[in-house]
Amino acid sequence: MSVLSLIVMVIEALVMLFQLRALMQSSSVDFYHPVTQVVFKLTQPVIRLIPIKNANIKGFYYCGMIVSFVIALICVSILVVTILQFDIRLVLLFTTIITVKTFGYLIIILLLAQALTSWLPSTRQWSIFFSQITYPIVAPVQKIIPPIGMIDISLMIVMLGLFALDSLFARLIPIWRLF
Repeated sequence: MSVLSLIVMVIEALVMLFQLRALMQSSSVDFYHPVTQVVFKLTQPVIRLIPIKNANIKGFYYCGMIVSFVIALICVSILVVTILQFDIRLVLLFTTIITVKTFGYLIIILLLAQALTSWLPSTRQWSIFFSQITYPIVAPVQKIIPPIGMIDISLMIVMLGLFALDSLFARLIPIWRLF
């Protein structure tokens, strides 16, 4: 593993943390859950500086997404200009790619965790936690295709949609595969 890929991985983890905060804040997840407390305590020093921290659009609190984009923009700017010696015009493209792909990976991880924890009775609390986080993403699909008895295929449909979007972007933007 090269140093450059390690740097990109750290940037993506930081971006994913703020995106997770936006999802948690938007989905009314249990605030007293330990994971929620950790995410909010890690992100609060930065979010506190933003004057629009409680602004939302139809219930989606977007401050965490804005902060994740700005963090990616700053990190990619430093990375692209100093290390890779690319033109500064590519910074916005790289930032958008990292932000969108990281959000897609976050959703896939959360959906997989929800599916895996729903199978085991001893992990019911975690299943409820993950379903609260993914509710804003899965709810539109569940309105079209409601759960069939105990089986909810909306998770699988959302994941297939995300994989299809990733494949489409890879064909449209060849540099998409680098990240």
